[in-house]
Amino acid sequence: MIYLQNLKMNSKFKINFNDLTFARLYYFAFMGGWGFILPFMNLFYVSLGLNGKQIGFISSTSAIVGMVVSPLWVSEVKRRPQARRILQVALILGAIGYYILGLQNYFPFILLVVFLHSLAASGIAPLADSMAVTVAQESGNGYGSVRAWGSLGWIVCLLSSGKLVAQFGFIAGFSGICLMWLIAAGLIFFIKPRYFSSPQISDQPKPNVLAALQFIWQDKVLLGFALALVAIGFLNNGVLQFENVFLAELGASKQIISVAGVLSAVVELPFMIYSDRIMRRVGPHRLLLLAVGITLFQRLAVLILPFISTIMVIRFVGGVAFSFYTISFIGLISSRTGSRETGTILALFSVTIAGLVNIIAAPVSGAIFDLIGARWLYALSASGYLIGVLCLWWTRPTVPLEERAQLIDTIR
Repeated sequence: MIYLQNLKMNSKFKINFNDLTFARLYYFAFMGGWGFILPFMNLFYVSLGLNGKQIGFISSTSAIVGMVVSPLWVSEVKRRPQARRILQVALILGAIGYYILGLQNYFPFILLVVFLHSLAASGIAPLADSMAVTVAQESGNGYGSVRAWGSLGWIVCLLSSGKLVAQFGFIAGFSGICLMWLIAAGLIFFIKPRYFSSPQISDQPKPNVLAALQFIWQDKVLLGFALALVAIGFLNNGVLQFENVFLAELGASKQIISVAGVLSAVVELPFMIYSDRIMRRVGPHRLLLLAVGITLFQRLAVLILPFISTIMVIRFVGGVAFSFYTISFIGLISSRTGSRETGTILALFSVTIAGLVNIIAAPVSGAIFDLIGARWLYALSASGYLIGVLCLWWTRPTVPLEERAQLIDTIR
């Protein structure tokens, strides 16, 4: 009898280990694949002769689609037993969309491809994060142990991309992310379907954006986080869009730009895992506040010293802040929501709020870039992070996480 119990426990451990392993490999391929093209995306647009306003309009188009589709996409897909298969289809469509985008030369066709691509891909990341959190928790690990593999994939793909893009052009980067997303679609076949769906809520009312917004409005901490995201998202948009263009203007080659992208990821590898331990000690909100504060000083450093070497050093240090931010972002939302709301609210914070902000911020940032150049975008970014720090500080939690969990269970 004892032997059978031990055998059953070992079997369960093996199942969890396999799910965790393939979840990590999935993040390596999915998030790593972005390393092939995201650092060069706006350079690609500039090479086609597009100006800052047009590049901003492209970002707005993607944001508009994402903010509407993502929370609905996630909440609806999680209700279905075939959620894993739907995610695989979305990944395949997203992979093809990236390759087609790399073949475009004219602004109207780029807009069309970006629009269709956003329809297919806007819910992939929130659904993947929800899956990763569940797999990690059941296997006794933190989300950072999964997310770190995304950073590892980013390093491998970005180092490869710099050489390939320099030799074969931007289509090499688009081909690379296409291949990696196809691999990711195959890898999730080995992760159990139950991690992607929540069939237990199928008989309950459908979660909707309005209900999720009401949930956030009634939670002071989440509301403060949302306000911080709005300020940071709007004022930091220009740096996100044009920092690599700024590096190119300062004289950086494509290889240097790829190395700059890798520096952050190198630091992320250990800190993604270590951040889980820090978060357990200080809590997700304090860790989030620390991450935003560190990034504020990074933006000020580049504003004062606008050199390639400054950006390289800041990218390296930024790996710590990004690790803290990523883990605390997921941890804060997961700790303040029940299983029914987590996926939808993750989509609201990671896609919809960002989308609403980008609708206005992307073209405005593009116009500012055209008017005064990239350096002063760092001043705007720093002010955004300062506002973010103040919002998080004013709405810091006063109820311990344990009591908060009990309150959520009582409400349910």
